[in-house]
Amino acid sequence: MAALFSLAAAAFFGVGDFFGAQASKRTTIVTVVTGSNIIGLVLVLALAPSMAEQFDGGDFVAGMFGGLSGLVGIMLLYRGLSTGPMAVVAPIAAVTNAAVPAMWGVAFGERLTTMHLVGVVLGLVAIVLVSRPPEAAGPVTVRLLVESMLSGVGFAGFFIVLDGTDLASAPWPIVGGRLTTVIVLVAVLIVVPRTRGPVRDVRRFILVCGLCDSGANVMMLEALGRGMLSLAAVLTSLYPAVTVLLARTVLKEPISRGQVVGLAGSLGAIALIVTG
Repeated sequence: MAALFSLAAAAFFGVGDFFGAQASKRTTIVTVVTGSNIIGLVLVLALAPSMAEQFDGGDFVAGMFGGLSGLVGIMLLYRGLSTGPMAVVAPIAAVTNAAVPAMWGVAFGERLTTMHLVGVVLGLVAIVLVSRPPEAAGPVTVRLLVESMLSGVGFAGFFIVLDGTDLASAPWPIVGGRLTTVIVLVAVLIVVPRTRGPVRDVRRFILVCGLCDSGANVMMLEALGRGMLSLAAVLTSLYPAVTVLLARTVLKEPISRGQVVGLAGSLGAIALIVTG
């Protein structure tokens, strides 16, 4: 069941990133991220009272810190994508996002079978391959490499914090995380008004992005409450495969040979982790 929730989270993340990217082409990134987070907050706040068995103040606060970690991750990711080659930034951030929680889980007592280990390694390789766009990479600086890794660490911190919460309080930690990010982002829009952009033409994109992102977080929280962090993190981090497939089918974007190999590797990793 944990694997199913992890894959559902990956699917939601992948769809959300696709629509978020389309919205970002028409308005500013901060506008898209703020709008999607507000929509996500409304959704999880509406679901929380009926879904959660209890409200835990400690888990709520933990979710707030996790939200800040995730916000740092996404801001560094967008900064890297806007200043450096996507073929370098995206794979480094994605594999760090998967590897750090996996190592954290193993370090704190999770025991993986041989098939699990092979699946995790294959999954990490697949994430790198599928995250690389067809175009060639441009100049790479040490700062870009460090910021790409820190972006992945920010996302990983969100995973790790949520793993420490009680499943009975889900999705209140997500509410805490979303509340924090919304407050920070709205403050940014107020203080830096030039970041505002036209949203009339992208409202549907932002709506889908927000709904999918929150759905992914809820699915991820359910997965973490039922299974091992090391495996859930790797499965959830396969989300770029969904984005790539959508770009191919909807936008007719080309897929490189490496991405095809990565997609195949993703299926292999899923099979090994699920059956291991």
